[in-house]
Amino acid sequence: MRRRSWGWYLVAVAVMAGVTADVLADGPLRRLDWTVHTFCDAHVRGGWMSAVHVFTQLGQRGVIAGYVLVPLAILGAVRARSARPVLVPIVVVALLSLLQEGVKSVIPRTYPLSDVDVLWKHGDAYPSGHTLNGFLLVWVGIELLVVVVPALDRWLTARGRRDFALVTGFLTGAALTAADEHWLTDVLFSLALGPVLLAGLVAAEPFTRRLWAGEPVRGRYPRI
Repeated sequence: MRRRSWGWYLVAVAVMAGVTADVLADGPLRRLDWTVHTFCDAHVRGGWMSAVHVFTQLGQRGVIAGYVLVPLAILGAVRARSARPVLVPIVVVALLSLLQEGVKSVIPRTYPLSDVDVLWKHGDAYPSGHTLNGFLLVWVGIELLVVVVPALDRWLTARGRRDFALVTGFLTGAALTAADEHWLTDVLFSLALGPVLLAGLVAAEPFTRRLWAGEPVRGRYPRI
């Protein structure tokens, strides 16, 4: 099982490297970006755009934080009598934001809505940070929901919560591409990186892992 897990990580790294090399070399994937952009710009309109827009919101940090994470974090802190439900979202959002800023600054790229694809001058389209939000912030939201309503843990298992976040991450990426908010290659890179980051976040057990051996615990949740 461990070899298989490492194999998936290597595949993800290979995908990220391959997509980046293609973008820099103006390869077939980058040319496919234009084909997808032209199709979506011409055909995803009206009701289709409204439907797609619903799923793009899964990657909007302000939407997820304001309408999901903040209220659930407050309720979770009261329910668990712990600061952990408040601290975890703050740390995850902060670290994810720093990661996105750092990765995006490596290869500046314009967005498809500008109708030009220019590298190295301006823009921060590559890779898609919104797609990463669809993986990680949705998972944090689901975990907070379980803190607030512990009975959900009986049928929404830890693996089920992870799988749900995987699905929402891929849906977010597909929606962003269809809505012409990102180039296809922006999303492909993040669809490879997102599951890796999610696996690390799940393994860290940020809501239940003790910070030190004698940290006070109430039920499942440390006090800090």
